[in-house]
Amino acid sequence: MELQLKNIGMIKEANVKIDGLTVIAGENDTGKSTVAKELYSEITPLKGLGSLNRYLNFREDEIIPNKVIFIDTPNSLDTFSFIKNATLLIHQERLNIHLAKYRVDLILKLSQDIFEESTKSALYQKIEELIGGRVFYDKSRDDIYYEKYSLENRQFKMEKTSNGIKMFGFLQILLLNQTIEENTLLILDEPEVHLHPKWQLKYAELIGQLVQNGVKILVNSHSPYMIEALKRYSELFNVDNKTNFYLAEDGYIKQENDSNSETLVNIYEKLSEPYDIFEEMDAKRMENLFNG
Repeated sequence: MELQLKNIGMIKEANVKIDGLTVIAGENDTGKSTVAKELYSEITPLKGLGSLNRYLNFREDEIIPNKVIFIDTPNSLDTFSFIKNATLLIHQERLNIHLAKYRVDLILKLSQDIFEESTKSALYQKIEELIGGRVFYDKSRDDIYYEKYSLENRQFKMEKTSNGIKMFGFLQILLLNQTIEENTLLILDEPEVHLHPKWQLKYAELIGQLVQNGVKILVNSHSPYMIEALKRYSELFNVDNKTNFYLAEDGYIKQENDSNSETLVNIYEKLSEPYDIFEEMDAKRMENLFNG
């Protein structure tokens, strides 16, 4: 499927294929999040190929994702109980309070019943080993906790848990309750923001494996570590033929000549601009020392 946008928010024009892995790179305020939110809005109400939508085009043989998940901030786990209870109160009392639909939807997906057999999956166990424990929804307490195995199975509330743990925790919970499965569409808006570069690579590895398992994923990023890792893992897991990279710049989101390689060159050039500033600073410092 392809998302086609014109004159929406910061976007003048965007043509983005959503197949296996889609990566949009660019600076802040270039329209990456707009694409993510419009894609979520387009997919959510669709019931079949005959459903009306504004910006999505489908191939005749294409299967619409069976569900869509939007993750943009680890704070959703901190405010899990607040959002869940506020949603219920707003509905019951018909209050005029706005909560982002994609965030409410995520909270409801996180609170689904778990499937114990999912703890045996390779992806779940990989996350478990990486974070040294598990992030889980406790139905009896109606809240989410992090259990760190090395501290005598001690459990922490989310506000006392690092944001990096939370980013992996989203995936851990959604794998455990089987919300993430084949033909799910997963939207990740700048997941690297709260991850050390080493964990960015681990996160990219998980993304590659999810795509290999039939999950469709859109990643917005401004991290060269994340982008390079996604490129390499898409090749390692043989999903590079279903991977598309885009640069968001000057109101346009596009590939250069429909080529991943040319687009990646432009992405790396754009993301390396801070180093040009460092070089200018070094040159200025040397000039000042010389003129002493």
